[in-house]
Order: sequence, then C-alpha cells, then structure tokens
Amino acid sequence: GITFTYLGLKTNADAAVHFAGQPSPNLFVAGEMMAGNVLGKGYTAGVGMSIGTAFGRIAGRNAAHVALGREVEHGIA
Repeated sequence: GITFTYLGLKTNADAAVHFAGQPSPNLFVAGEMMAGNVLGKGYTAGVGMSIGTAFGRIAGRNAAHVALGREVEHGIA
C-alpha cells in the first residue's frame, strides 16, 4: 500500500485521488497523503490529525459507496 506521500497526491473535496487531472472513481485518501491540497507546502504540526479526521469520514463514506456498488454523493460531508 501507499505509506507516505506527503504533498504527493492531488485530490478533490470528495477525497478522490486525481490521475491525469481526473478524479479516480474508486481511490480515496485522507490525512498526510492529501496535506498538500490543504496546506500548499510546508508542515504544521498536528494538521495531519485534523485532515485525517475530516477527510477520513469523507473518504470512508465514498469508499463504502463504491464497495457497495452505489454512486458517490459528491459534495456531501
């Protein structure tokens, strides 16, 4: 699995990872792996926990929808 890609993965508000500018239909991310989308650059201690908490819920919900064959509900937190 992907362990650490600080500032490396491009995502959207639905926590979907982008490939070639398009959101993946089934790969979602939260925490430090998406920190660059929130911070831009640099590092602020403790921010990973906040990003993980907020986007963990979004990513988890969307991944569950995909696993159950349901459509992802965009823009709903």
